[in-house]
Amino acid sequence: MVKSLQGAVDMSNTGTSKSQIKVEMKLLTGEDMKIKFNSKSMDDLIIARSRVPREETGGEAQDLLAASVAECMGSTLFFLLRWAQIKLDDFRATVEVITDRDEQGRNCVSSMNLNLKVYVKKDDETLKKINRVKNIFNRGCLISRSLERGIKVNYSLDI
Repeated sequence: MVKSLQGAVDMSNTGTSKSQIKVEMKLLTGEDMKIKFNSKSMDDLIIARSRVPREETGGEAQDLLAASVAECMGSTLFFLLRWAQIKLDDFRATVEVITDRDEQGRNCVSSMNLNLKVYVKKDDETLKKINRVKNIFNRGCLISRSLERGIKVNYSLDI
């Protein structure tokens, strides 16, 4: 069975353009899966559950969610630093995903902690630019803003 995940954003009321991406997932062997991103900048991903003992499997979705938040916020930050003409010497990010139970007792992600570490020269001119970047960066990115307001997931199952 091939399950397609699709996302679309309709912002026609604001006069901006729609955007749609498509990610495909295919069962390989056993419980191994291939996620096809259809992206020029990203290789497809193999989730090789067969490599680990059954009791150690799981958590891949949390890893992917954490990676999405880190990539989106990091890309937003890189864009803003370029815009402000701040030379980036190095960058590191870590994301911690915290799960809990919802009102019905089901596991769910309750919060995420993203820590971004940016290495730049700290002269007076750069520090002024950094304050402007921080103010804009606080608006978040596509993924962080979407998670804050909640995302409706529509799905179908064909058997």
